[in-house]
Amino acid sequence: MNWELYLYIVMVGLTLGYTFLNKKKYLVVLSFVISSVFLWIVRMAGLDTDMNTYAAALHYDYVFNLNNVYFIREFLYWSGASYIYQWVQDEQLTFWVIDLIWLALLHIALGRSHSNISIPLYAIPFMVIFFPSLMGYENIYRQLIASMFIIYAFFGTRSVYSAAFFGVLALFIHNASIVYAPLIYIYSATRNFSIPRVKVSQKIIFGVVYLFEVGGVYYASLGDSALSKSSSSTGLSLSFAYGLLFVAMFFLALYLSHFQLIKFVKRHFYIVYALFTFALFVPVLGPAQAERIGMMLLVLVTPLFIAELDRSFGEDNSRIVIRMLFVMVGAAPTFLFSSAFNFLLTSQG
Repeated sequence: MNWELYLYIVMVGLTLGYTFLNKKKYLVVLSFVISSVFLWIVRMAGLDTDMNTYAAALHYDYVFNLNNVYFIREFLYWSGASYIYQWVQDEQLTFWVIDLIWLALLHIALGRSHSNISIPLYAIPFMVIFFPSLMGYENIYRQLIASMFIIYAFFGTRSVYSAAFFGVLALFIHNASIVYAPLIYIYSATRNFSIPRVKVSQKIIFGVVYLFEVGGVYYASLGDSALSKSSSSTGLSLSFAYGLLFVAMFFLALYLSHFQLIKFVKRHFYIVYALFTFALFVPVLGPAQAERIGMMLLVLVTPLFIAELDRSFGEDNSRIVIRMLFVMVGAAPTFLFSSAFNFLLTSQG
């Protein structure tokens, strides 16, 4: 059996096993170790599609000046990856070192046990096997890294300033991270949505930030920004599929809120935000950009949705069943879409 596929199946098994367990520090560390081994196998198996472009870019001589706007906009990734490559002198090892960084951010953020939002243990390895994440580390790499910085901004920080700092870092990894800006503000300003009422001033700031985000993304769609530099999609036509996922989350959350609209909006504001934002941008963005926006939004809203699912099912047996179903649904597209499955069949040479 191909080792890359074999380790992915092991990761799925680990995630299913974690659905029975409560969060413990050593289990979080175990997930990090196994995930690191899996990503090592992924990198050593060879590179696919866009990853070959990223590999070629490691050899560029980046100059930080006002005439090099492309790299200034996302200098944190380009200069950082180039520096790591100069250190390790190997393309695949460079990507694995970067993988360790985003894996650490993911495990630290979701592994916290004192957050106002209780993220179950299985969510951590799930975010590694989750279909949009797989498309990230196999293909659309910078978007995944930026998304993990945003996850840390949400779950790993304790103040609006720390969250904003990691949000800015994500923006300089991939400009499309601006899509998260309004959520980062309202999430940190309300202490992880723990404050019952949002102040009028906070609503105004949220609105201004959202308008800024919309303007930024629409400007990007004109072809003068990093968001529109990639015009090729993943080859899977995932815009529609991601839209269906958002709609499914929307109606499931509405059901869990007993169709009480006010309760639904308060508890699942992030889903409303993601669905509305995705629907707003799809008409003006090409298939590649729409897929990437959908992927980035899904990577963020999924841990929040997982936490809400856990809260909604009080009995242990029903909670475990729902967890296992969620894991299988999240991993199934990897085996159903041939292009995604083929990513796991890459062999060196």
